[in-house]
Amino acid sequence: MGKFDELSHFIIENVGGKDNIIGLTHCMTRLRFTLNDYSLANESKLKENKEIATAQKAGGQYQVVIGTHVGDVYTAILEKIGAEKSVESSEKKSVLNSIIEIITKVITPILGILLASGLIQGLLMILTFAGLLQETDGAYFILNAMGQAIFNFFPVILGYTSAKAFKLDPAIGIIIGAIIIFPGMVENLANGDAIITLFEGSFVATPVYQTFFGIPVMFPAMGYGSTVIPIIFIVFFASKINHFLKNKIPAVMAFTLVPFLTILLTIPISLLAIGPITNMLSELISNSISALYGFSTIFTSFIVALIYQPLVILGLHWPLITLGLQNLGLHGSDYILPTLFTASFAQAAVVAAVYFRTQAKTQKEIAVPAFISALFCIIEPAIYGVTLQVKKRFVFSMLGGAIGGTFISAFGADMYAGVVGIFGFVSFLNPNGEYSGLIISIVGVLISIIISFLLTYLIFDKKIEPKTEEAVHHKKSGLGEKLIYSPLKGNVTKLENATDSAFANGLLGKGILFYPEGNQVVAPFDGMITTVFPTGHAVGITSTDGVEMLVHVGKDTVRLEGQYFKKLKEQGDLVKKGEAIVEFNLEAIKKEKFSIETPVVITNSDKYANILITGSGFINYTDELISIQLNSGTSVLPKDGGVLHDDK
Repeated sequence: MGKFDELSHFIIENVGGKDNIIGLTHCMTRLRFTLNDYSLANESKLKENKEIATAQKAGGQYQVVIGTHVGDVYTAILEKIGAEKSVESSEKKSVLNSIIEIITKVITPILGILLASGLIQGLLMILTFAGLLQETDGAYFILNAMGQAIFNFFPVILGYTSAKAFKLDPAIGIIIGAIIIFPGMVENLANGDAIITLFEGSFVATPVYQTFFGIPVMFPAMGYGSTVIPIIFIVFFASKINHFLKNKIPAVMAFTLVPFLTILLTIPISLLAIGPITNMLSELISNSISALYGFSTIFTSFIVALIYQPLVILGLHWPLITLGLQNLGLHGSDYILPTLFTASFAQAAVVAAVYFRTQAKTQKEIAVPAFISALFCIIEPAIYGVTLQVKKRFVFSMLGGAIGGTFISAFGADMYAGVVGIFGFVSFLNPNGEYSGLIISIVGVLISIIISFLLTYLIFDKKIEPKTEEAVHHKKSGLGEKLIYSPLKGNVTKLENATDSAFANGLLGKGILFYPEGNQVVAPFDGMITTVFPTGHAVGITSTDGVEMLVHVGKDTVRLEGQYFKKLKEQGDLVKKGEAIVEFNLEAIKKEKFSIETPVVITNSDKYANILITGSGFINYTDELISIQLNSGTSVLPKDGGVLHDDK
């Protein structure tokens, strides 16, 4: 039995089962699922597992945050669900979600070697500053090659990862990357006397030095050697050609003809159109951000640094990192990454403050590894284990990181390598021998640490401190049952009659099946809205004493994409029994040929001795519906102790 077999099985079960998984990828710390029905994911159970930092729907995917060993868990899951599930679904996604998803797939596999190369560059700088190496030394040349190779051959490496992302033969991706940086390309295609200047007078004016059978070749003056965006688009285009050819060419001829024609068609079109256009696009984005920094360095860097940590939660931070990496490759330095550099130290400072102030044993146990991880710029354990538990802690980390990052940017400290975390200070050493950036970065980090630590330490409120496992069971003498009231109006039957096997088999908890006759979902008790799916078809509510209920209106109604549903409450809102949460047009849903069967389940049923259905026949809003039989003398509360607050 593999090390992660149990965890992988648990995750599969609680994202709705194997059949609910359409696609699966992963980034540095999180699994990213594309699901058939996102409402089947048992978020509360996933979050309760000590091996999972958190789970959430974000960026058009269902994300399960594991940690740096996510690759091993990913492999274990694929072994159970079939490797074909790693192929992404054809589900329609927004342009932003698609771009972020692609960047994640392409950049994540090389992060480790990218950081390693940066550390080698930092080591070389230190040895040079110390006078132990000269530029004429053989050791200097070898170390420099070790540190710079990844940038010089970026398109080759990204050609491989892009091909993997787009389901293209990786060998084709590699050769495409090698072709566009082939020695002599710049000298022959971007030098000499220009034949013509295209777009003359505009910011994209491009001199043309050569033609391809009479068609002007717009080759960038610096070539494609250190670029990021062009190769991704080129390989994407190649994958489309490749897939088309595979469907048209007989198998007996495909082995040679498909790669031959793929390369023959891709390279000319890429050099004539895709490369120049995407290169202009990347320059436009970079120049626009540079202009914002030039207009107001302090304002722009503060906003970028402030939103970075929330973007990490949503997995939307990759575009910023990609722009920073492209700047490093093209210019040898970057001004975006320094703005983000302090975020991990701010998180570490908040975690440290919590460690010194909390009296909860489990919080202390979580804080130690979270602190260490944050020092190495792996901040998810800190976010999900400590800072996000109480919202103001996360805000303090945002403020500290933003102020420190703004300080670094305001004083013009650039980064010259892609190293982050505690080893990242070497990235501020200028290869020319200037070390003022290093001093500025140290001061900026200290500012972040001091602000985040003091705010957390001084404003620490034990009254709203999340209770952990040792506080989960509270003795309450004489407490034997809890009554749950109906969130719907309509006829009810046994849950096992549901046509959805996940509900019928009780995988998501015990409960009852409704055939609604009303047009609302109302609160079945006083509590908090813990989940409202963007489409409005499913809602999760947690009572003040920890009962978790899921109401899923109709079968497969997620496919309506929110049509006929209106959300009246949002996640985190407090509600009173009988208060409307969602409105829906029952007749319109029926006309669209969707089943209106609506499961109502207690998703943490396993916490209780028994779940008894007390309602039958026709049930009205807030009629008695379920009796929860508590374990002897015990009331089971959620991880935050059932305390509902807004952390003001």
